Amino acid sequence: MAVYKLLDEDFEHAYTLIAIHASLEDYRVAYLMNSVFNLRLKRMDSQDVVSYNSSVTAFEWFDEINQVFWGLLKNKTMVETEISSSGLFENNEAMRTEYVVPEYSRADYLLKIDDQQGGYNATEEVVRELKKITGIITTYTIDVQELKSKNNLIFLTNA
Repeated sequence: MAVYKLLDEDFEHAYTLIAIHASLEDYRVAYLMNSVFNLRLKRMDSQDVVSYNSSVTAFEWFDEINQVFWGLLKNKTMVETEISSSGLFENNEAMRTEYVVPEYSRADYLLKIDDQQGGYNATEEVVRELKKITGIITTYTIDVQELKSKNNLIFLTNA
């Protein structure tokens, strides 16, 4: 009997991923990006994000003219966990930090640009303009092919 395997590489397509280090709130980063790049990023419904993690804040917009998907998400989230213990303090609650892309835990936000053609053509220009925004400390591109946790970004797509 033959054994068949499905490889993840058959279903992947390339996209551009940019890490953003900022001291701004998520809605402020989305607003400033909308202003600078003439986007219309809107907060995703919690029902769309709940398939991954309900505490992740994400913004998305599909540019129908240029056929480009823009997605902005907060990399760091605080999750409340319940610690059960027998003793004086039962059922304590604690906060745990989770990252969408743990390999880049210092990045505050991730910008995913998907134009269905592979890498986005104006990546350097986007990085340069992001660095000019007051409150954004630095930005840089991430090599998606080397990410171990790239499946965490699947929910952020235009499909």
